[in-house]
Amino acid sequence: MTGPIDRKQRFPLFSFRVFFIVLLVLLPVPESFGDSSDIQGIPVTRGEILQEALDNNPGIIVQANRLSAAKEEIGIRRATYYPQISLNLAQLYLNTPVLGISFPNEQPLAPEAILPTFTQGIFEFGRRHNQVKAAVLKKKARRWMLEEARLAVVWKAAMSFDQLAMYQHLLQAADENERAARKHLERTRLRLEKGLAIFPDLTQAKVYWQKSRLQIIQIRNSLRKAQADLVYATGHKKFHPYLAVESTWAEMLPRNPDALVESAMHQRPLLLSLRRKDREKKVLVDREFDEHLPKLDLFANGLIVYGLPSSVTLAPPSSGLFFPGFQTGIVLSVPIFSGMSVMHGTEKAKAVFHKEVADTRLAEIRVARNVRKAWFDLETQRKKIDLDQTEVENATVNRAMVQRSYDKGLVDSVTRIQAQAEFVMAHETLIADQFRLKMILDELDWQVGAWPSDFSGASKGGGAEGPGGLPK
Repeated sequence: MTGPIDRKQRFPLFSFRVFFIVLLVLLPVPESFGDSSDIQGIPVTRGEILQEALDNNPGIIVQANRLSAAKEEIGIRRATYYPQISLNLAQLYLNTPVLGISFPNEQPLAPEAILPTFTQGIFEFGRRHNQVKAAVLKKKARRWMLEEARLAVVWKAAMSFDQLAMYQHLLQAADENERAARKHLERTRLRLEKGLAIFPDLTQAKVYWQKSRLQIIQIRNSLRKAQADLVYATGHKKFHPYLAVESTWAEMLPRNPDALVESAMHQRPLLLSLRRKDREKKVLVDREFDEHLPKLDLFANGLIVYGLPSSVTLAPPSSGLFFPGFQTGIVLSVPIFSGMSVMHGTEKAKAVFHKEVADTRLAEIRVARNVRKAWFDLETQRKKIDLDQTEVENATVNRAMVQRSYDKGLVDSVTRIQAQAEFVMAHETLIADQFRLKMILDELDWQVGAWPSDFSGASKGGGAEGPGGLPK
């Protein structure tokens, strides 16, 4: 049976509340939770990061070796234009008459033979020409794929650099918010001691300060992950705590999306590579069809035998040589029937060619889509930044007005904290959107196939050597 609780029963709960309130008042506030200036790292500029990415990223090495292999393949195909000379050594065993001449006592002999051969293709009706032409086109396709790899590495490093710079600014804003929250907590504590505030005001101020500290922890973690992304973009396994050193940046206003798409169709290395690959597959179709055609070759064969008796060779006894013959002539090879293998090979090459053409068209459509999407994102982001700036101005004015009212005791601490939180959110949103605008510009230039305007590395496209420092 329950009854009314007397004063002795209520005393423990009452004393706990008093102890908690006193603890809030007397608990000291740390001077500082951390500052963005205390982050240790390696200062780097955007241009330095881009050059480092080009020098170290393994993706470029992969494409460079593929290009080297394609160059060697050209030499392999061109080797068929030169004569083919070979020399065969044989150990013979003869136990029957040779050329109508009987061996003495019909004894078997075991002479050594040297068989030199010489062949030279004279005319193959386009076989060798198409093989070499396909190899040259393959090398050109690999060259542009290397350029595409370089372009991708540069822009991925640029976007990673911009992301790191964004988190550095967000961390600075979070530090300022934490200092403001700590200052507000200290002022609320003083107001409470003077009887100008109530205990919930102090509780709300302390909660807001704790949230600001948590925000710093989260942004610091995001900054470290952005550093890890930048390390990956530059091709390192060991972690390097980079710190972005920003330079002046002028926003380049792009043209309308149709003009950008047209530029991408003419200069994007990926598309240039795929078009040369299409031409390579078309040449390989002609090469398969050439198997229907005849070919003309020059040949010469010789035979030198050691170890026959002089009675057979009629040579001096000390020579032991015998020259049974030397052959030379021209051979015309005409294919008659090969089980329809040439027809099937030609049809297969045509199917591969049509597949490559479709892949190229799909890539062109995809690049055009990506350019237009990036352009639309850019236009939207510009408008969003304008709204963000207006929001920051309004939040700044509102915070100042609430602060004056709070100093006069006209509003409570909750209203003061809410105004500060709205200002911080508006400020951080503006910072993030400004850097997102830069990253969208990076994405747009990448899709178009342009190099960064602030990058002047040795591998930048242009000049007499062609894009990427490669020969034209």
